[in-house]
Amino acid sequence: MYSLRDYGDMIADRERFDAYSKAISKTVRPGDAVLEIGCGPGAFALLACQAGARKVYAIDSEEIVHFARELAAANGFADRMQFIESDSRKTDLPERVNVIVSDIRGSLPFFGHAIAAIEDARQRFLAPGGRLIPQLDTLKVVVIEAGDFYSKLVSPWLHAASDLNLSPSLPLLLNGSYSGHFNNDQLISEPQTWTVLDYSASAKSSAAADLNFSATRAGTAHGLCLWFETELVDGIGFSSGPSLQKSIYGQVFLPWPEAVPVQKEQKIFVSLQANLVGEEYIWRWETKICGDSKDAGRSFKQSTFQSANVSPQSLRRRAADFVPSLSEDGLADRWLLHAMDGKASLQQIAQAAAERFPAIFPLWQDALRRAADLARQFSR
Repeated sequence: MYSLRDYGDMIADRERFDAYSKAISKTVRPGDAVLEIGCGPGAFALLACQAGARKVYAIDSEEIVHFARELAAANGFADRMQFIESDSRKTDLPERVNVIVSDIRGSLPFFGHAIAAIEDARQRFLAPGGRLIPQLDTLKVVVIEAGDFYSKLVSPWLHAASDLNLSPSLPLLLNGSYSGHFNNDQLISEPQTWTVLDYSASAKSSAAADLNFSATRAGTAHGLCLWFETELVDGIGFSSGPSLQKSIYGQVFLPWPEAVPVQKEQKIFVSLQANLVGEEYIWRWETKICGDSKDAGRSFKQSTFQSANVSPQSLRRRAADFVPSLSEDGLADRWLLHAMDGKASLQQIAQAAAERFPAIFPLWQDALRRAADLARQFSR
């Protein structure tokens, strides 16, 4: 959940905000219906009204939409804006829209169900001839020298106080993906395009490609750096790539198990893929760093699955042939949901739940908190 400070940082990212402002001004026509997915406080939705939209539907799964209503009123747009607290994939609109605006990326567009949400909105909500903002995201990859970042990542586990040996944590740590901010002078190769997400043509929620790099200078390589370059509309966009000016997105760092000295023109082959599994992306990167007559080179096979530290019991519970039975907590949740039949208040439900499940809810207020959470997610 983002705070108002987080949203303020998004607005203060001038390259991002100015680009979206120009794209909305260029794309939205007087009389258009517009949808913004993941609206937050509704800044882009307000810009759509400013551009002449007849109606703007602003959807966010968080309660920030209620604050967004205040901003709509303060700007004189309350009569043209409808705010909906929901997942857009669970929402229906009374009409199809001419423009869909979104920025539901994390550090990369491969973030949760962001791509699926845009595709769902395109299919169900966009009118024929409608426009999407953004149109394209291009993902870039480069080999990077990230000594300070890498050192901060591994040092606590290599140099623990009290002479503890924490080094067995390193294989987990170095199979993770990390957000950071890097500069152009840290690049050790030319960036390459890994994949292109065309939101107007059913963008895929996964990607895989083989990449061939050649070191542009001698240095010490620590892994891969990823970012995106977006085309919001024709001729308007921005990059989240390495720069002295930090963007809200930053870049994604995929470390290698060890720092590797490389020479100019040394060849580095990478196979990179990302797949959405459940709610999270699993990243895999296989690297071959070619050697010479004096050096055999290096080969690494890595995956964020190896960093998850998932227990065998947890994996077993996800197997197709697993036969589940509810725990006491699960039984309590099921009872609470059944009790939400439109006839009893949350207090009445909570008091009854505390009597029925005293080990789970020692106080009825404990049951009230659980019931309120479930009601927020599933009640009408």
